[in-house]
Amino acid sequence: MNQVSIISDLIVWIEKNLEQPLSIDHVAQKSGYSKWHLQRMFKQVTGQVLGTYIRHRRLTYAALSLRMTSKPILDIAMQYRFDSQQTFTRSFKKQFNQTPASYRRAEFWDPTGLTPAIELNKNKLTLPEPTFVNMPKQTFWGISYKNNCNLSKLLDEKHKLRVQFFQNYFSRYTHKNELLPDKIYAFNRILKSKDNANEQEQLYTIALEQNNHLEYIEQVVSEGGLYLCFKYIGTPDNFEDFVSQVHLAAMPALKVYLRSGCLIEIHHNRDRNTVESAKDIQCIECDYCVPIATENEVILR
Repeated sequence: MNQVSIISDLIVWIEKNLEQPLSIDHVAQKSGYSKWHLQRMFKQVTGQVLGTYIRHRRLTYAALSLRMTSKPILDIAMQYRFDSQQTFTRSFKKQFNQTPASYRRAEFWDPTGLTPAIELNKNKLTLPEPTFVNMPKQTFWGISYKNNCNLSKLLDEKHKLRVQFFQNYFSRYTHKNELLPDKIYAFNRILKSKDNANEQEQLYTIALEQNNHLEYIEQVVSEGGLYLCFKYIGTPDNFEDFVSQVHLAAMPALKVYLRSGCLIEIHHNRDRNTVESAKDIQCIECDYCVPIATENEVILR
């Protein structure tokens, strides 16, 4: 097995065990190499220091937990293996330039410091240049879906949930040969669960600009505002990797602030797919739009 395969398998294992003890000795024992050899190999293959990478990934999950759950800060620190809240606060402030409490309370979300997982055996996605778009307030007609789950399940199964929601939506059409409109909108919002501090509530609404009188259809109002939009053209299976790169790589690099609001997916139907054929689409074209704050909003916050 070559070094890239060895390190790639090790990274997958690390990602699944970020809440477990992951000292260099633990990781070296898992790999079967001495810790000195393993660290040299990791740096040679990835360009990153093994211990620093593990800490950055743990802190990234901690940051997501702060923004997306109501779990106490001490519990988050313990979950990601910091020996005290003080140690966690020092490490967190070094990576995100603010304390965990300030990060949680902030009106706008500064994604600087979020770190994506290294994926050596996947084709590297090249994100297109995003565009800034001012969207108007607009009324749509849609069907909403709700799902409650914890953070790790949400991140792991978001693609499966999206597929399930679309399949349920298409199943409501009476005429399977009916042509779908040019654009299908999906509004995605993640809220903290009111009932469980460890969970999020995902609200996902599939909508059109006109009323197609499906069962359970309702009016949906998009408040509009400033969005940063990324174009995706590719397979449905790779879409979630694209979304991850947008949030954990592109947004931090662009130094923009996220505001509360729905993430908007604008799915284009340029091939004039029918309801039936849309269930087995091999390539999708989608504008993925993230709500961001204007410079004036950030200054005045």
